[in-house]
Amino acid sequence: MKTSKAHLAYAVLLSLVTLWCLGIVAAPLLTGLPGVGGKLSGFLYETYGRVCHQIDGRSFHLHGQKLAVCARCSSVYAAFWFGLLLYPFVWGMKKRTVPRATWLLLAALPMVVDVVLSVAGIHGSTLLTRGVTGMLLGLFLPLFTVPTFLDASEHLGIESVGRPDS
Repeated sequence: MKTSKAHLAYAVLLSLVTLWCLGIVAAPLLTGLPGVGGKLSGFLYETYGRVCHQIDGRSFHLHGQKLAVCARCSSVYAAFWFGLLLYPFVWGMKKRTVPRATWLLLAALPMVVDVVLSVAGIHGSTLLTRGVTGMLLGLFLPLFTVPTFLDASEHLGIESVGRPDS
């Protein structure tokens, strides 16, 4: 059975996103452990702190510790991962058309409205609004990233693996 370049590239992308999402959850689970566990937790928080503010009151918590990123980022990443899982079943691996950027802007609009209303003092952004708006954006992201990633992988010379079909 032959595995196509697209399937291999998809597996690489899914693996990377899975590791990223696992790190978000691992950070609080490793907090307080002696030795390597505690050091790894600190490393994870520091690493994710480069892409997220990590404000305690704006973060989901696990076992009394905040996740490595805030609620909005956690929701974007988790929904992106879930969307990646669904992608081959919904769209197949041959779909290479990226939707119009308008769709991405529409998916991000509720998040932007939530932030603007919160900053303006009109509406207090909550963990729920941050989570829901983050999930909405995250679910749309695979439609833009997967076709682009698959096309790029074909141009990088990634070869098929396995034996040819008979």
